Amino acid sequence: MNRLRHVLPGLLLLTVSVTSHAAIQIVTTTQDLAALAEAVGGEYVKVQSLTPGTRDPHFAVAKPSMIRKVFRADLLLIIGADMEIGWLPPLLQSARNARVQPGNSGHLDLSSAVPILGKRSGPVSRAMGDVHAKGNPHYWLDPRNGVHMARAIAARLGELDPEHAASYEQRFQAFEQTMDNKLPGWRAELAYLDSKPVIAYHTSFVYLADAFGFRIVDEVEPKPGIAPSAASLSSLLTRIKAENIGILIMEPYYERRSARYLNEQTGINVAVLPQSVGAQKGIDNYFDLFDAIVAAFKNVEEY
Repeated sequence: MNRLRHVLPGLLLLTVSVTSHAAIQIVTTTQDLAALAEAVGGEYVKVQSLTPGTRDPHFAVAKPSMIRKVFRADLLLIIGADMEIGWLPPLLQSARNARVQPGNSGHLDLSSAVPILGKRSGPVSRAMGDVHAKGNPHYWLDPRNGVHMARAIAARLGELDPEHAASYEQRFQAFEQTMDNKLPGWRAELAYLDSKPVIAYHTSFVYLADAFGFRIVDEVEPKPGIAPSAASLSSLLTRIKAENIGILIMEPYYERRSARYLNEQTGINVAVLPQSVGAQKGIDNYFDLFDAIVAAFKNVEEY
């Protein structure tokens, strides 16, 4: 019994020590946010994404496994700008985790950390298609915004875990330096697109265009989220021919029939661009994503 009295305090101290140094449980709504959290969090965080990079992040279903992840989370990272409006609110309600509710320290909306394009001043209705009143939420596709996002994540981690704040800042500085080194190379490889008109399938790539200097002049979708019709494709075909538009860009998860038709009728090149970390094999981090996007521009689809 006396030996047990001496052992128990030691075990208690060990338990407290392990608990105090347990990894911060981070849950993200996309794999892009997960990649950024891993980049600045390192060994002090455990990160899980609620959606895979192969899917359209606008749409998800609140599964029990997702509810469990949010219930256990210390920090929830979201894209915001209404990207997750269709599925995240009921998920948060079901998870019943006060730490990660909006307004609390465990909830970080990264749209507040970047300049948002396409904000609407007037009323928005479903008749306009899948339009976001708070602006275009695809801001992670500008690599410059990745730096803003990583900085915000590192700062919040430092608040939640002051003991390792210096490490989070150091890892952010390394991330920023890598971006400073890689961005000029990406721009050089895509310099041929400067000021060129481009057709996009959806309104996803406005930030990419802003970062690399090309102009998105139209979309295959007549309205965001609305499937193209024969009439809308005919009108687009006429514009492509009249303005000699040479490239169409789209995400891997959209139907290819419309792009194939436009290619056959006009000869427009089609570049299928990965839109997220995890969209394709080998895109394991945020820098991989832009390496793959640059490569995709040079490997257009053959029809």
